[in-house]
Amino acid sequence: MKLEIQPRDDHQVNVIAEFETELLEQFKRRSARKIAEKTRIPGFRPGKAPYDVVRRVVGEEALIEQAIEDLIDEYYPKILEEASLKPGAAGNLEKILSLDPPKFSFLVPLEPEVDLGNYKDIRLEYSPQAVEEQEVTDFLKRLQTNYATAEPVDRPAQEGDLVYIKFSGKLTHPAEGEDEMVFPERPAQFILGSDLMENRSFPFPGFSENLTGKKEGDAFTLTYTFPQDEKDEALRGKEVEFQVTVQSVKSLILPELNDEFAQTIGQFETLEDLKKAIREQLENAKKEEADETFFNQLFERLQAQATIKYPPQVLEHEIEHLLEDFQHDLSRQGMELDTYLKMVNKDRETFIREELEPIARRRLERSLIMEKFADVEQIKIDETNYQQAIQDSLRDLQSMPMDKKPTKAEQNQLTQEVLIYNINRRLNQMILNRMKAIATGQALEEQPAEQGLASESSTESDSGNEPVQEENQDAPAEE
Repeated sequence: MKLEIQPRDDHQVNVIAEFETELLEQFKRRSARKIAEKTRIPGFRPGKAPYDVVRRVVGEEALIEQAIEDLIDEYYPKILEEASLKPGAAGNLEKILSLDPPKFSFLVPLEPEVDLGNYKDIRLEYSPQAVEEQEVTDFLKRLQTNYATAEPVDRPAQEGDLVYIKFSGKLTHPAEGEDEMVFPERPAQFILGSDLMENRSFPFPGFSENLTGKKEGDAFTLTYTFPQDEKDEALRGKEVEFQVTVQSVKSLILPELNDEFAQTIGQFETLEDLKKAIREQLENAKKEEADETFFNQLFERLQAQATIKYPPQVLEHEIEHLLEDFQHDLSRQGMELDTYLKMVNKDRETFIREELEPIARRRLERSLIMEKFADVEQIKIDETNYQQAIQDSLRDLQSMPMDKKPTKAEQNQLTQEVLIYNINRRLNQMILNRMKAIATGQALEEQPAEQGLASESSTESDSGNEPVQEENQDAPAEE
């Protein structure tokens, strides 16, 4: 076997492999026996027909095609080994250069390579914001509102009232082929004049102000033009006409903020205990927000100075995963991808190139950086974290809703998937902890990588362009 290696600029190589003519003849005979076992040849038992008979029945071309397929299946791993190539994705046969002698051209995508550069020289400040007393007060007021009782009133709505409506919204000037109904009819509720409500800016800022003075049964129309920087790309610059019907107006009676109220929220003895839990929850939220900002900046710095090489197939694979996730998210909202593409006025190729590819590239490169960082810093799951991952997995499995009892094979597969997820989650957090320690200057270079777990936070918040959803603030965790 003779090999010629031709490097390419896209982290792939062309490998030209030349074999002895006798080798192809050997594989033709082996292929003939294989074909004879599967093909009914009159006068012969399966697999017993002579070579010349098989060639005459199936044809020389079919025999050569099968022989080449079998030869490549057997010799491709040997080609990679002899050429000292580590593939990053499946290679393929590009061209049959000749049959006498057998000479083939392969395209081999290489394993990704990462050089982190002087990553230990990067310094970033990490400073989560402190929780202000007013934030605790506002959170407590939201809880108070959530536990209020509502009594119907026979008068126009005024500040502090709870107003139930149903509304829909359609484009006033839809493009050709564009679905005009951007807000299918849905119910909603608003507390008038409350700055604490999470949906105050839904479906657009100032919407609830139009409900003041309205009473049960009133129906009216609103028109609003969404700005060019609207989060939902499908609404940018679009004028929407809203049809609104007031279903009911209720007056809110707020509970008194005391120890008894705290006890109704959860296992809190006093109002002070509840306030303490609220503060801790807000502190955790601010820390997660600070982590996200910190790691986004850190990865930008790392990506800017690192040398990252990978073949296009690896990026295509990441794009496929991202597209599958995006379609799944759309389906949960009752929308198909084609419908969404019409809304944003883009074809599939443009959407992938402009929207998904940049996200996929960023995710891929961050993942490669983390893998290389773990290798350089020798970060591995130790026995303590492995056992904790097992405990996490058991807890996760117990809390999973099951429509039906899984088979033993399904249960084993699910258990393995959950365990792998928890091991990777812990390993990723260990990597992030070490990255933060180095970038903030808290770690000395000679110290081993930190093995403990800090608070878990996401370092990748991109999720494509999804319709805007209302947020929901839960009560604090019970102590």
